[in-house]
Amino acid sequence: MLKKPGQEDFCQALGIVSKNKYQKENGPLLKQCFALLCEVSSAPVLDLTRLMDAVIFNFLVGNNDAHGKDFSLLCRSAGTVSLETRLAPLYDVVSTRYYPELARELAMKIGGKYSSDRVSKTNFEQLAEDAGLAKPLVRSRVPELAEAAFSNLDKTGIEHPVVDTLTVQIRERCGTIRERFGK
Repeated sequence: MLKKPGQEDFCQALGIVSKNKYQKENGPLLKQCFALLCEVSSAPVLDLTRLMDAVIFNFLVGNNDAHGKDFSLLCRSAGTVSLETRLAPLYDVVSTRYYPELARELAMKIGGKYSSDRVSKTNFEQLAEDAGLAKPLVRSRVPELAEAAFSNLDKTGIEHPVVDTLTVQIRERCGTIRERFGK
């Protein structure tokens, strides 16, 4: 655990060796990641919400490779005496679904499911329970973020065939998820 300013990924913070960054390889579970934030965050309510949003966002954009080394804690001085520990901004987000040769399973289960195509409201409710968050909040947050992603996809300002293909894929996925989750 961080004792001085710096950054530490969740594997490090949980004492899990780097090569075990995937849940199937004895890596962290999302439940452990949320528990870690409860324990060490200087603003746990905000950071728990931010982590849930990050999990949902990765789910929406098809980043199946969001593992224990892709979430981190930042520790910085908050004055002359104390340190502040917060969830680091989201990084290493890749829409792995774009690449057919990459694994199709999630790096960490969402509510007991490795297959993102099989994740349902019930699975997010289970994740909410594991995270110590209200089920209705999480259940409504999935379609809210799907709508936000859907509505903002054309605002990248990047013209490239890969971006065009990804935009179509993510738009279709967000549309499906909005329907499946009730918006």
